[in-house]
Amino acid sequence: MLEEPPRVQRPPKWLRWVGGILVGLAVLVVAALLLLDPWLCRTLEKQVATQTQGRYRLQIGELRTSLWHRSVRLRNLRLRPVKDERRWSDTTALPRLLANVSQLRVSGVGLWAALRGQVVPVDTVLLTGVQLRVLHLPPSSATARPLHQRLPGRLAGLALGYVGVQKLQAAYGPARRPQASLRRADFALQDVLLTAAGAADTQRVGYAKAGQLQVAGVAGRAAQHAVALGRGQFSTTTGRLTLDSVRIRPLRPQGLREKLPKVDLRLPQLLLTGLRANELARRQLRLDSVLVEAPQLTFTPPQQPPPALYKLVAPYLRRLTLAHVRLTRGNVRVAGVNSRPTVRGISLTGTRLRIDQAAAFDPTRVFYAEAWQAHTGAVTARVSAPVYRGGYDALDLDTRPGTLNVRGLLLVPTMSATGVNRLKGHQAPNLTLRLPQLRVVGLDFAALDLHGSLLAQQVTLSRPMVLIDGDGNFPLNPKPSIVTPERLGRLPLRLNVRLLTITQATVRTSYLSPASGRAGTLTFNRLNGTLRNLTNDPRLMSAAHPAVARASGYVANRWRADLQIWLPLLDPNGAHWGRATFGTGPITVLNSMTEPSRNVRFASGNVQQATIQFRADRQGITGTMRARYSDLKLTLLSKKGGADHKTIFTKIGSSLLNGLVVRDENPRRDGRDLKVGQMDSRRELRVSVFSLWRQGLVSGLLNSIGAPKKLARKISEQQ
Repeated sequence: MLEEPPRVQRPPKWLRWVGGILVGLAVLVVAALLLLDPWLCRTLEKQVATQTQGRYRLQIGELRTSLWHRSVRLRNLRLRPVKDERRWSDTTALPRLLANVSQLRVSGVGLWAALRGQVVPVDTVLLTGVQLRVLHLPPSSATARPLHQRLPGRLAGLALGYVGVQKLQAAYGPARRPQASLRRADFALQDVLLTAAGAADTQRVGYAKAGQLQVAGVAGRAAQHAVALGRGQFSTTTGRLTLDSVRIRPLRPQGLREKLPKVDLRLPQLLLTGLRANELARRQLRLDSVLVEAPQLTFTPPQQPPPALYKLVAPYLRRLTLAHVRLTRGNVRVAGVNSRPTVRGISLTGTRLRIDQAAAFDPTRVFYAEAWQAHTGAVTARVSAPVYRGGYDALDLDTRPGTLNVRGLLLVPTMSATGVNRLKGHQAPNLTLRLPQLRVVGLDFAALDLHGSLLAQQVTLSRPMVLIDGDGNFPLNPKPSIVTPERLGRLPLRLNVRLLTITQATVRTSYLSPASGRAGTLTFNRLNGTLRNLTNDPRLMSAAHPAVARASGYVANRWRADLQIWLPLLDPNGAHWGRATFGTGPITVLNSMTEPSRNVRFASGNVQQATIQFRADRQGITGTMRARYSDLKLTLLSKKGGADHKTIFTKIGSSLLNGLVVRDENPRRDGRDLKVGQMDSRRELRVSVFSLWRQGLVSGLLNSIGAPKKLARKISEQQ
């Protein structure tokens, strides 16, 4: 007998209904997911058109979403402006640009917050392979709402954990010749709060807590210059900005001064540390340090002096402070000016700079800084071009103690004295100066910066050599000389040097006589001197408290002389007075000057002592010379004579001169009857005060040895 098979138990009817419903829902979800990406793609494209008022069209090559991972990935995005020119006007606040994005990935989207209209958290937003070309920028007056106010839909804001852009290329301007270009940029932002609160947070930079930027291959044109940057890096976390291989070059040739300055700069590296980018929104910038490495600069200044630095900064920053500034191994050349200076080996350090109007006029600061230290190598320049070239080997300064040290200072003429006089059309001294060391102590750099005043405690000139050449074949300068006490007192700058010291100086003068056609020379050796109270400050300068000059040295290295002069520099008549003493020496040392210039030779003569006292002003010089000498004999020379310039007439004249006029000794052998020479010579305002002193010396000497006073005066006044 066969058994009946067991019956298969069917599920309850209600369960079949539930299963059917779930299967239906699953089919609907799959269908929805399949339709979500196209719908979202169309929505984004419409949203761009709406937000830009139809000016832009967005094309998305591919869009994939993942609800499970709360992410969306877009590929091959293309943003293009519409060709309808009516939609673009000069007042449009949007830039006109073309953009391609290889990939945009958004992950970790807070969907529930988005549905509820809250601030939406997003873990990551990453753009890769961005190509951007800006065709036109809106006018500067065009304003737009802040970014957080332009979010689409009901979004209250975005909280982005990470925003990154990788492999960005950009250009601005026409395709063939863009005004600016960027070969590559990569940047990342962390903790971006795109809300009103994020915009108001002063600790954020552009809504972000932190950010990093790297750029390479930046090039552009601005203000008639081409600008290029090899690489640049910046991090808001460290506040460190590095620019490598900066290159700026003018688009027009150097040398011709125009409205704008011209800058040709090669800068291997510029490093800024402690940059607080969040303060830029408040128009403030603080930096811990600015380091400039080995700049090579050629600069042509503009036709008109530029405004003060604080005025240039003011439109962009209310305050700019730099704790430390350092420049190393710099070279600078200035073109477009007659002096054409070149400075090599510049090292510069500044401490606690503040660039604003208050700091510009702060008497405790020097060019906005509390202190500067500087060193330069060789400097060359043209002086009174094209007459001289000058420079020095090295310079060191420190503004805090007020010290300045210059080594190897040099000033040499580029032409002969005759060439200088021919160029100027009148007599002008041809000067050569070699100064191994110039040292200044107690220099007020702040007064020099603010007012152009020269205030110092002590100035020392060590072992200077001065050569002065002249040519008497040209007329005198029609203008009054500037080398006079009264002109020194009327300098347009405030002058106050408490002590000027000169050690071991050598001065040689040379003068080409028009009478003989030969140059007479005279040398002063081993000169040491001081000048105290060198000032034009009325509170310090008066007849009771004049400048006092003291000097001692040797004439032709054989005849000692000591000099003291009192100079009240503010006396309108140029009054001053002094005394000098000459020791034992042969008077024949003067022959190197008297033979070529006066055709007179001292055949013999020994001076035991000579004392001079004089007073001088704008009218002339007067005084006395007490000279004790012996065995004095003169010889007259003829320009057309033989090898020794003697003729029968000069021999007869010499005998008569020595027998009838010249006192061969002073005093006479009995020790009495000391002939006191009277100094009396009128002043020629077109020559320097040194020439006036020489005139007085000549007139007193000639009168002392027997020449009548009027004759001595006439001879002394011959230029």
